[in-house]
Amino acid sequence: MNKSRPLMAVGIILCLVLSSLTALILTNTTQAQLADSPWPMFRQNPQHTGRSPYSGPESAYLKWSFTTGDDIPSSPAIGADGTIYVGSADNSTYALNPDGSLKWSFATGGLVISSPAIGADGTIYVGSADNSTYALNPDGSLKWSFATRDAVTSSPAIGADGTIYFGSHDNKLYALNPNGSQKWSFTTGDVVYSSPAIGADGTIYVGSSDYKLYAVNPDGSQKWSFTTGAYFSSSPTIGADGTIYIGSWDDNLYAVNPDGSQKWSFPTGHVIHSSPAIAADGTIYIGSWDDNLYALNPDGTIKWSFTTGGGLPSSPAIGADGTIYVGSVDKKLYAVNSDGSEKWSFATGDAIDSSPAIGADGTIYIGSYYNKLYAISEEVPINWLLIGGVIGGAVVAGLVIFFVRRRRPARSKRR
Repeated sequence: MNKSRPLMAVGIILCLVLSSLTALILTNTTQAQLADSPWPMFRQNPQHTGRSPYSGPESAYLKWSFTTGDDIPSSPAIGADGTIYVGSADNSTYALNPDGSLKWSFATGGLVISSPAIGADGTIYVGSADNSTYALNPDGSLKWSFATRDAVTSSPAIGADGTIYFGSHDNKLYALNPNGSQKWSFTTGDVVYSSPAIGADGTIYVGSSDYKLYAVNPDGSQKWSFTTGAYFSSSPTIGADGTIYIGSWDDNLYAVNPDGSQKWSFPTGHVIHSSPAIAADGTIYIGSWDDNLYALNPDGTIKWSFTTGGGLPSSPAIGADGTIYVGSVDKKLYAVNSDGSEKWSFATGDAIDSSPAIGADGTIYIGSYYNKLYAISEEVPINWLLIGGVIGGAVVAGLVIFFVRRRRPARSKRR
């Protein structure tokens, strides 16, 4: 008997097992990642920097608008294939094709103020005021739902290991496994409107209405808390050096060190609902209900402010060229240059609470209380020279055909 045959069989079995494990690991890794798309979640990335690798339009032109059944306070997310996902106060989440046509809608039992987050496998995660967070398949069918004890208006964030984090009005921060089972929950002293941000070391940061910013370890235990003078609806943003930035209803923007100590605070003239954005050079942008967009240096000193005609609950988005986009309750979306001058503004039909998302082609997507999602892009210039050439060519061709037919000899009639 050939003794090598049993060894070969064992080797084949081991190879098959290793292949299966490798496939499983790759599958879990793929599932664990945030979608590789232009704008896969609220504030673009788990650190909430609000920074895009793409530049927006140099001028504002309405590409299309899509009407839902109620206001759109939710902020859009963009999938790898260009699909736009957004929630509406008509209790539904919408998926729109890049041309603005409806792909599908998914009805929940409450307002969808939460902004969707997209996993690498295409799963869409979104919260609803019906006390649930939903996982939807790319075709709009339900994958699973998770019930909390109160409304979910917090926008989900996806961790590097696939954990889905979100807050609830039941005073808790939740961590769910990718299959929808609960990993843990962390109890705060009041409602959690804020959307969690995730640090490079896996620490989860979230604000609560109990006036505290919490740092929570990946196992659900508290790392530290930082107390301000009022509650948070703003979501934290994490800088490259680990500094956490968050706005408070005590009118201040706070910079908090990774150990939970205060770095600095900057006073605005009113409450801050907007979440900060951080440019590549470290500049921090924040909107306030005092009608101003502020640009702050990393040390907390003011660089400039830009005044609009209304409060700024919208969170800024930053294009690759440094342009800042932000909505205002004065019914306009603004594009502001990095020096604080206005590039352009676009008028919508009503106040804007939604935050902008930037597509790969530079299109800006934003919701309005006018029940509409807007797609704003660069106007394609009319090439009159080309059009004139085409028309001239058609005229010449028509004249040639006309004269050729006139000069053609008549056929003799058969007798």
